[in-house]
Amino acid sequence: MKNSRNIDILLRSMDAAERNTAPDARRSQNDLELILRSHPTSVGSGAGPMGYTTTTSRPSRRRRRTLALGAVAMATTAGFFIVPALSGGDPAFATWTAAPGALIGTERDSAVSDCVRSSKGVGDGMFASDVAAAEVAIAEKRGSWTTVVLSGVDGFEATCTTDTTAPWFKRGSIGSVGKPGKGQLLAPRGVRATQLGTGVIADNPLSMASGQVGTDVVAVAYTATTGERITATVSKGHFAFWFPGTELTNSSDQPVPVEVTYIDNTIETRYLSL
Repeated sequence: MKNSRNIDILLRSMDAAERNTAPDARRSQNDLELILRSHPTSVGSGAGPMGYTTTTSRPSRRRRRTLALGAVAMATTAGFFIVPALSGGDPAFATWTAAPGALIGTERDSAVSDCVRSSKGVGDGMFASDVAAAEVAIAEKRGSWTTVVLSGVDGFEATCTTDTTAPWFKRGSIGSVGKPGKGQLLAPRGVRATQLGTGVIADNPLSMASGQVGTDVVAVAYTATTGERITATVSKGHFAFWFPGTELTNSSDQPVPVEVTYIDNTIETRYLSL
């Protein structure tokens, strides 16, 4: 094979990529978008960064920074790590529910251990000791999806949202880890978002909000633009909710209104921002 045509044939035969009979415009666009978003910056798509080391040389005004987990894809928005789901599981969040259920028994144990394992590996183990000492603040499920929030000293948090129906070797997860609160105490009626924005898992976008609440806060709810009321889990000084779609993409510029219920049954609209 000494002519250029044969060399081209040989090189193509060694290409590990999928072969298509015709160019796939959608795949090309997806690849381009992945490349463009694979470089962390100090400003994301509304999600708060979480104390990570970033490759940007510009100083960040935010409390946390971005770090990607996994070799297949970088984080799509600041503050999230992603282990992409390859196939299977719950396509397009079909089983998602606006009201969460509690994780119990072996299902809870499995979700927590998965979150601990994935969080310990972030940043070459830079948060391993924090994860090991953390307690479970939230363990909820929305259909096939579980969300775990771990909390520790000095404002440490780790969150993991996972499709539990996917095979373990193809399971995707999205979340964050770091010390966004810096150990600052909240007032009894305080509400502070530490993760707020949008991400993508298995090519499907989701909007997520989580953070810390004061001792007088007993419930948090969000009303989507569709009119659907989304109930957050509130437990051990933390709250969390998420829903399909990109509705919270601009949350860094537009504070997110939530309905907060206090221990005396009074209700107030508060605004989440980072």
